[in-house]
Amino acid sequence: MNSRKSVFIPSLKITILLICISLMSHISYAIEPIATIGQPHPEQHAFLNNNSILQVVPTHVQIIDTNTGDVVDEFAELTHFSDVVFSQNGTHLAVMNHSTDPRMTTVTIWDANTRKQISQWEIGSVVHDRATFSPTQPIFATYLYSGIHLWNWQTGESLGKIERVNYPAFSAMRFSADGRHIILASVNKIEMWNVETRLFEGHFTEPYIERIEDMAVSPNGAVIAAFEQDSPYIYVWNVDTRQLLWKKRSGVSRIINTEFSSDSRSLYVANETSMLMANGIGPLQGWDDQVRVWDVKSGQLIDTIGTEFRYLNRTTISPDQKNVILHYRDAVVLWDTEAKQQQNVWADYPSWMTGLSTDGNTFISVSHTHIKAWDTTTQKMNLLISSEDKLFEGFAFSPDGKKLAIGRDPRVELRDLQTGEVEIQFPEFIGGVEAIKFSPSGKLIAVGNNFGQIYILDTNNPDNIQKIDANVDNNSICLFSKVAFSNNEEYLAASSYGNHYSIMLWKRDGNTFNDLYSWQEHKTINESMLEFATTEDGTTVLATTGKDGINIWNLLPNTPELLTTLDGWHHGRFYTDNRFLLAKRGSELQIWDWQTDTLQEPVELPGYFNISQDGSVILTYTVSGQVQIWDGTKLLPSLPEIITDLPDNKRLVTLGQIKRNQLLQNFPNPFNPETWIPFKLSNESDVTIDIHSSTGELVRSISAGKMSAGDHTSHSQAVHWDGKNYKGEPVSSGIYFYTITAGDFSASRKMIIMK
Repeated sequence: MNSRKSVFIPSLKITILLICISLMSHISYAIEPIATIGQPHPEQHAFLNNNSILQVVPTHVQIIDTNTGDVVDEFAELTHFSDVVFSQNGTHLAVMNHSTDPRMTTVTIWDANTRKQISQWEIGSVVHDRATFSPTQPIFATYLYSGIHLWNWQTGESLGKIERVNYPAFSAMRFSADGRHIILASVNKIEMWNVETRLFEGHFTEPYIERIEDMAVSPNGAVIAAFEQDSPYIYVWNVDTRQLLWKKRSGVSRIINTEFSSDSRSLYVANETSMLMANGIGPLQGWDDQVRVWDVKSGQLIDTIGTEFRYLNRTTISPDQKNVILHYRDAVVLWDTEAKQQQNVWADYPSWMTGLSTDGNTFISVSHTHIKAWDTTTQKMNLLISSEDKLFEGFAFSPDGKKLAIGRDPRVELRDLQTGEVEIQFPEFIGGVEAIKFSPSGKLIAVGNNFGQIYILDTNNPDNIQKIDANVDNNSICLFSKVAFSNNEEYLAASSYGNHYSIMLWKRDGNTFNDLYSWQEHKTINESMLEFATTEDGTTVLATTGKDGINIWNLLPNTPELLTTLDGWHHGRFYTDNRFLLAKRGSELQIWDWQTDTLQEPVELPGYFNISQDGSVILTYTVSGQVQIWDGTKLLPSLPEIITDLPDNKRLVTLGQIKRNQLLQNFPNPFNPETWIPFKLSNESDVTIDIHSSTGELVRSISAGKMSAGDHTSHSQAVHWDGKNYKGEPVSSGIYFYTITAGDFSASRKMIIMK
């Protein structure tokens, strides 16, 4: 086994840097999150025995009691760059941690019964989950392009490799039941290689098979089952004769997983609906998230398993075949095969679209198939609502936080957030809902869809619907990302994307909104902002996201007037009587006095994504996918008084504002392929930005030259990195660190490339 000392020193340096960065915000605020919503997102499952489940979450492995559903233990720390492989009986697992610079995989073997680490060794390449345990010997096989490498997993000793010269990559690898062969799914055939002689012994194939995605070997070693990529067909071969026993169409959607029962008599085949989705509108032939159970000998269908949940990812069968884990996108279900019903359901984790009520009391996540709602005070999930074979789309909270307007294709519904019951189903067929917003009074709901249409719905009179068609020009495509009402409900605004990004504005005349004007902006849908505010003199302004930051517009009768551009990014919101505007730039939460262009001291808050209207509740994501709740009254700095009695030629400043060097969060982050690194200088200095990999290796050094004192935070002034190393090669996905050196000042931050 290779020595671990060789990687200890650089790993220690990076660990210290990670700790410093992660604790930076806690040190500066001296507070912690007040609560956490939801459980970690599950990623993989295996049965340790009939009463215990191994569950992989982003940060570790959990042991779950099948009877109570409780987590009874945790072990094996994981990172964003970890893959986990289970042995066939679930008693052992391999954690493979990857680094790309240098290309290295650290393999750690764990005993799942004792939760003890058995061995650890390094492989000089990136090895992902194409790895497998032998069922009969302490052999662990990993795939590299030079061949199949064999390891003694008890010691980490290399046992040699199976050469595969001029062979294409393969999609799956398994040992035979007796451990004598390695079986590979290689494009349109299945190969058998002798472990002892390292020689090829034959293959399984069938005409018209184009690309095998995955396979399973029966526990008795008699048969192999495989399925193609994006196909509903399952193939079963006899191992001894290599002849096809039978081929069946299992459902109408693509197969995503197949597994034999422990007695080898049954084959469980799982289908997933996503293949049937067309343009996000809905299923073409109905939902098909089913597990079909086939008799291995006869090829006859003997059972079908399904629940209310959709988007099935994988299935796992208990050793006694009495339970099946059904792993969906929104839930994990433990299915009792004898009683033919759900035994346990785990769904308490956020997913997809999220929102926070105006008062901060309710947090919600919405997927295509389910609504989940949590009470932020108790952190309990109090609603789990199925779309009942339709698709949930955009949603919005009512101003009082008691109602939810949501698209359930092809209509929009108003639901009670206490009971989840539908109070109003608006009669108009809308469909493709992307943007939805209540008016401040709660009477009106604006809905924008991906067909270029705006609907104004009246909660007091559901039949009174105004429709605005923005696709008046056949040469343009208008898709709406956000809609908003002004505080006095005089204006309606929408941000659109398609052939170009633009802001559209309508003005109210009685009960009708009439087109006023529109103008182009330069931002993407994910970064767009659309927020109204009212000044003390009653002027209505609109905040949008432009190419240089957040634009504040005065809405004149015939054209918008740009009042100012703030150096913010997105997730913006007005609060405290519309005087201050909150915005996100990288991992910083900014507070702007927008009328004086004054930025208060930014708050370092990685993972920030939402805040209540009054700023009292702030939400951030954790690496495990959970949501942390912060007390905004303690987290946000106290807002200082503004000096207003100054000569006209003097810029308004904030009392106590300190001029100092700062390295700010890169933007965008995560990014692909380029990013900008902003900073502030108290004095003119020579500036250099050094970029390191997660293992401490220097990737790129960028010399910006002599820079003047002041803010270097816009695209034109920040340091640009094109995502390439010093050789001009694009770097791979992962965590990187950037360090600024400016005179005596030096600071570091973390950034993420996500491809």
